[in-house]
Amino acid sequence: MEQKHARQYWKFLLPLILSVLMGGAGWSQTAGTPAANPAPAPAPKPAPGQNPSPTPSPAPTTTPPPAATPAPGAIPAPGVTAPTPPKVETPIPPEKVVLKIGSQQFTKAQMDAIIEGLPPQTQQALAVQGKKQFGDYFELSVLLSKRAQALHLDQTPDFARKLAFQKQQLEAQTAMAQLAKVTPEDIEQYYKTHADDYQEIMVRQVVVRKKAPDPNPNPKPNPETPVPPPPAPPPPLPTVRLGWVGSSDSVVRGYLEKDPKVSGLSVQDVQATFKYSGDESDLPSVLAGLVSAGVKVSGFDVNKPPKLTPTPATGLTPDEAMARAEAIRKALLAGADIKKLAEEYKTPPGEVIIEPEPRKIRHGGMRPDMEKAAFALKDGEVSEPLDINNALVFFQVTGRNTLDLKAATPEIERKLRQQKSEAAMDEIKKSTVVWMDDQYFAAPQRPPGPPGMMPPGVRVPPGQ
Repeated sequence: MEQKHARQYWKFLLPLILSVLMGGAGWSQTAGTPAANPAPAPAPKPAPGQNPSPTPSPAPTTTPPPAATPAPGAIPAPGVTAPTPPKVETPIPPEKVVLKIGSQQFTKAQMDAIIEGLPPQTQQALAVQGKKQFGDYFELSVLLSKRAQALHLDQTPDFARKLAFQKQQLEAQTAMAQLAKVTPEDIEQYYKTHADDYQEIMVRQVVVRKKAPDPNPNPKPNPETPVPPPPAPPPPLPTVRLGWVGSSDSVVRGYLEKDPKVSGLSVQDVQATFKYSGDESDLPSVLAGLVSAGVKVSGFDVNKPPKLTPTPATGLTPDEAMARAEAIRKALLAGADIKKLAEEYKTPPGEVIIEPEPRKIRHGGMRPDMEKAAFALKDGEVSEPLDINNALVFFQVTGRNTLDLKAATPEIERKLRQQKSEAAMDEIKKSTVVWMDDQYFAAPQRPPGPPGMMPPGVRVPPGQ
């Protein structure tokens, strides 16, 4: 405790002492420097009877020239403080020993190689926080390793089994990294071939809801004729909501469209919503496949909606909806203020939906029919209404852009790496006969954990 207080004491006292010394040095320099223009001495009084001699004019005041900057290596004059040269940090040579643990030594090159083998997130943390904490951990790891060797713990069957499994995993990761390697030439060639996929449009969407059709348009039956009860509606499918980080819309859409259990897929602005007809225990494998495809999943929610109950019809009649849509289209084409237009048609709620701010859309981010209509527009044009799910939907394009090769490279690299890894795994599996006992590898009745938990396995290597 006393040492801690002593350190705190010197921490605040030392800057004070330095400031006093620097101030004192400046004061002594000022005090010891003679005045540049001393005042003239008063003239002596004349003796009685003598004419006073004329007072000489004072000499003109001259300003001394500024002191010249001393040349490098020159010794400064007394009382002049030499400028402090900038501090240049000397790089550490690779062969220099930076860590000693007993008789074992580690050079800078060896430690750098160990750090380069760490996950990218850990390397980024070390670049920001420094290597001291990792050095402490590495030191403890070496000491514990020596203790395990001294106790012959590395010679047990359990240790040998774990070591063999870790070696197998490292070999698999290394092989996959080599097989799924993507070159800059691969990326450039893919970009040229799929240039249209990287076109973006800024689009506003307008939705005019129509009334749902009458489910029972036939006249009322004869009361004397027994009417069988309507069949029970099937249980609603779970609604899955998925979110991710980064521009992976097309990757998610391409992956989920291949799954026959997925229906009602909607992918828009790093979010996806779909119905899932399979068992909920299969959802972790869906998430695992997306993660393997390079998608940084940030949210995975399975929501079972309550039992559906009849609701009164809302919206406009087909003729009213078409008239309302045409009125809004004409206003947009005439250059009407979009915010005032949205305010005008905001009531009743949900009947007309006008997006005041345009959204950025790329190929693969909309339904095919909606995408075709939107991308065919020029800037400022408005599409014809599309009749989709009891609603009229149309768009206005406000601008467009094309991602350049540099911006598209991360997405292309992930996509090509996934394609190469899948092709490599298929080829490897075809070359070897594999058999599994169905009873042993059967799926459990309940998932062992929340979606996202999966056993260790081969991952698609991250981008370098």
